[in-house]
Amino acid sequence: MTATLTPQRVPHRTPAADERPDLTVVADPRPRHTLAYVLTMLVLLAGAVFGAVALSALAAAEAVEARSLERQVAAGEREYARQVAEVAALEDPGRIREAALELGLVPSGPARHLHLDRALPADGAVVEAPLPETASDPLKPVLSAER
Repeated sequence: MTATLTPQRVPHRTPAADERPDLTVVADPRPRHTLAYVLTMLVLLAGAVFGAVALSALAAAEAVEARSLERQVAAGEREYARQVAEVAALEDPGRIREAALELGLVPSGPARHLHLDRALPADGAVVEAPLPETASDPLKPVLSAER
């Protein structure tokens, strides 16, 4: 008689929960939603690319407008410089002299200076009223005294 020995399975013994309090039983992991994750990331990436392109287009439009404004400022500065030069030419004393001669004006003679001694009450001087018989104008003493 031949006897065959077959190994018998020994049931695996799990330690009781009270033997290992630091270990806990966890539930099966939740299934991952990789399709939703991939779609969310694609939408975010597409939004970021669209935003970058839109900002670049806006920046290009503003640059074109800034260049146009710079050209207008340069043209305004040139016009201002031209008008300043024109005013300087019109204020030239030689040109004014020629225009005056064309209008029939004549050059003045030698200059004379008058020195007036003022004796007005406003200056602190006391004016004596002239006698009525020597005054040619009867209102003149009254008018000069009011000053």
